[in-house]
Amino acid sequence: MRADYRLLKKQIIEKCDEITDKELFSSGAYADYQSRIAEGITNRYRSGVHVVMMWDEDENAHVAYTNNITIHINAANKITGSFPTRLLKSLSLTGMNGHECGHMLFTDFTALSLYLSSLKNGSFYPCEPSLAASRYASNYQELSQVLSRKAACLTLAEFASQLVNILEDVYIEARMCQEFPGSIRQGINLNNDRYAEQIPSIQKQIDNRYHGFAIVANLLIHYCKAGDINNPTNYQGEYLDYFYECLPIVSECIYETDPRERFKAANEILVILWEYIKPLIQEAEQREQSGDLGTFGEELAETLGKQVAGGTPLPQKKGRPRNKHKAKINKGVLQEGRQEVQQILQEETGRISLEKTSELSAGSNPGISYNFDYTGSGYEDAANDITNVLTKLAKDLAELKYEENLSEDLQKESNALQYGNIHKGFHIYINRMIHIPDRLKRSYEAVAGPLLDISRRLQQSVSEILDKKRNGEKLNHLVYGRRLEPRNLYHNDGGYFSRTRLPGDPSELAVGLLIDESGSMGSAARLPMANQTAIILYDFCRSLDIPVTIYGHTEDYSDAVQLYSYAEFDSIDNQDCYRLMDMAARYGNRDGAALRFVAEHLVKRPEALKILILISDGQPAGTGYSGTAAEADLRAIKKEYRQKGVILFAAAIGSDKDRIKRIYGDGFLDITDLNKLPKLLPQLITQYIE
Repeated sequence: MRADYRLLKKQIIEKCDEITDKELFSSGAYADYQSRIAEGITNRYRSGVHVVMMWDEDENAHVAYTNNITIHINAANKITGSFPTRLLKSLSLTGMNGHECGHMLFTDFTALSLYLSSLKNGSFYPCEPSLAASRYASNYQELSQVLSRKAACLTLAEFASQLVNILEDVYIEARMCQEFPGSIRQGINLNNDRYAEQIPSIQKQIDNRYHGFAIVANLLIHYCKAGDINNPTNYQGEYLDYFYECLPIVSECIYETDPRERFKAANEILVILWEYIKPLIQEAEQREQSGDLGTFGEELAETLGKQVAGGTPLPQKKGRPRNKHKAKINKGVLQEGRQEVQQILQEETGRISLEKTSELSAGSNPGISYNFDYTGSGYEDAANDITNVLTKLAKDLAELKYEENLSEDLQKESNALQYGNIHKGFHIYINRMIHIPDRLKRSYEAVAGPLLDISRRLQQSVSEILDKKRNGEKLNHLVYGRRLEPRNLYHNDGGYFSRTRLPGDPSELAVGLLIDESGSMGSAARLPMANQTAIILYDFCRSLDIPVTIYGHTEDYSDAVQLYSYAEFDSIDNQDCYRLMDMAARYGNRDGAALRFVAEHLVKRPEALKILILISDGQPAGTGYSGTAAEADLRAIKKEYRQKGVILFAAAIGSDKDRIKRIYGDGFLDITDLNKLPKLLPQLITQYIE
């Protein structure tokens, strides 16, 4: 099967149209794209950040989270899914990635842990609330009295955790939008715009019996994300009153780089909203008396998690912020981002661009104004990025289909081949790995470095020869030639002539490698050395544009011959180097069947010179296949394919060298020192290049 690159390009274009959102956003290619973004954001402060893309449509599935090393993003989340185009969906996921990177860079988890543990132990950190204490004296007095009771402290800490989560999210998003304009800022603000749209109105929350604390918290979240509140019924009442009491405290702390300012704000809000918190503390103490405090805590966390928008608390872990630069935050950065998002939505969906005002007057609905001075979204790079990822995924899928077809063709080729009477009744299976597991890639990366260095050194010895063959050369001081060179006459050595060698095709050689994977290859480091040889030989040939194929073989317990296709002449997915890592010591070895298949594989190549190398540690050992009959089969195969232009070499690395020499004659290679094997075979091929 020869690679048809025109057909492959056509298939890639077709695949682009067929790929679903699930396939795209949960693909390894898209995870790599998001990982590169995360690494670009964090690499000045840490290394090794990795993004994992998931697709979980469960209503209770996490949207995104991080453990400070890996970022997990659920591409099936409702916020991302609500956007109508792939570009907007990708920007949404990039925004979530940026949000989690913001926690890595700017959230002080150690300080947060100290704040919550202090409250659980009955004290405020970093200080007692003062502003709210003076205006809500009775609230503060009642709250102070319960700080000595366990159930009350644990309940307060749950409410405080929700508040700090809200404030910290706004802070880190403001920092990210200021320091990373472009797709990060656009994605964060796109998500905020959609989050705000999905927060129920005040009246709907009341009708659905939301807890008072949750209603006020949602008003604060909506304002921070959208610059307004969702109040279409013009509700007037205590929830708005409490919202306006809390708003100045929130507006000040969300732009402070010191996390203690947000802890102070949370303490103040606990006092202001005491009337909503107090009934739940009383219930907690009742449940404590009945031994059910733990269950109550879980129920409260679940209720707040469902009712407070984005109500998942920050992870309880230690760690200082990676970026310790105390930058001054532009208080208009979030409003600028909201304006930018409206323009992007207009460009992507045709919606009219609306700019929501950032100022609220008590007792009135938010105003809306048009922004005619907008100069452009600047999100073209994000559009190009998603196109590139989509194309890469389509290319991967097309190559995967090609590899599947290649495997089918190899099996058909095997089925059509006449193996001879001695192999009659033995089925030959061609095994080619389509999906390459990460473990093989890791294994290759772990050992490849020094082996590729050897390959490069060996390449240097033939690169000049190949360059001359590609580009042509002038041959001088010849006894016979097409041109007389007068300047050579004074040498008086007979070399008076020259001629020009025209450029030619250096790909006049094809190489095959067949490796015995019988059980005995597992001893004395034979298979690892054969594997290293395969890695070097594969890189040597590929780097010099020499067609190469590599197979392993064994006979299993069911008397079937298993051939393992590790590298193919026409493979296009650039994954063969990883397939080589799947070699293993297996069962028996029925050399003749395997040798005939690979030799026939070589015969079909157009190159004039074909070299086939067999690495084995012993004589044939298959069911009914041994002794003189097997030797005669192998000698016949060697002779037959030598007449067809295949030069066969057998590298003997075991104890049966005499018998292998008797079988292969002038093609026998005695490898007494295994350490010489990796260099020997490329050097053998070099002789034929020269």
